[in-house]
Amino acid sequence: MKKNRGRFIVLEGLDGSGTTTQTRHLAKWLEDQNLTVKKTFEPTDGPVGKLIRNVLSRKPVSSDSNTPASFSEDALCLLFAADRIEHSHQIREWQAGGRDVVCDRYVHSSIAYQSLGPSISAERVVETNRGVAVPDLTIFLDIPVEACLERLQGRNESPSVYEKKNILAQIHRNYLKTAALYAEHFGPIYTVDGSRSVAEVTEAIKVIVGKLRKGVSR
Repeated sequence: MKKNRGRFIVLEGLDGSGTTTQTRHLAKWLEDQNLTVKKTFEPTDGPVGKLIRNVLSRKPVSSDSNTPASFSEDALCLLFAADRIEHSHQIREWQAGGRDVVCDRYVHSSIAYQSLGPSISAERVVETNRGVAVPDLTIFLDIPVEACLERLQGRNESPSVYEKKNILAQIHRNYLKTAALYAEHFGPIYTVDGSRSVAEVTEAIKVIVGKLRKGVSR
């Protein structure tokens, strides 16, 4: 008997907006409804994704060097796309097997972050990512930059190259002004107020995802 195609749902937002927490909560909620769910994230833990993570956290990328790698946004744009193309193959396989896929970050992150570079337009990022798996739904957690920075200060992790107020403010603007472009190429996107409590944000996400599930037969 052929399995129904799983849904592909993405959580987006600034560093510190709560995408990782809400990815976990959404996956748990779907599992509680007897659905098979795969949680995933970008950059991935594959070879290209690990390289990206080392670069973003200013870590050396090889054992024979103590010098952190520093890539241009142009190079990062291509690396993110390469990582995503490989990731897309997995996502499509999970969906074909009937799994719902919940992903922490996807193409809209690349559009918002990589277009920081003056030589990279949002349209160029869209073109670079042409052909990747298209989400059934993307949810953007909208939260003030100051609140994100407060949350990031409480983390026990090395800060990424983007974790500065002026940079996050620009990324936030990029998210908002490219939402329509993203939706045109990568499916519907909804905004949730991420400044509310974790429980309130989770409930708002459940409402949106619940409508998606009712609107598409399994």
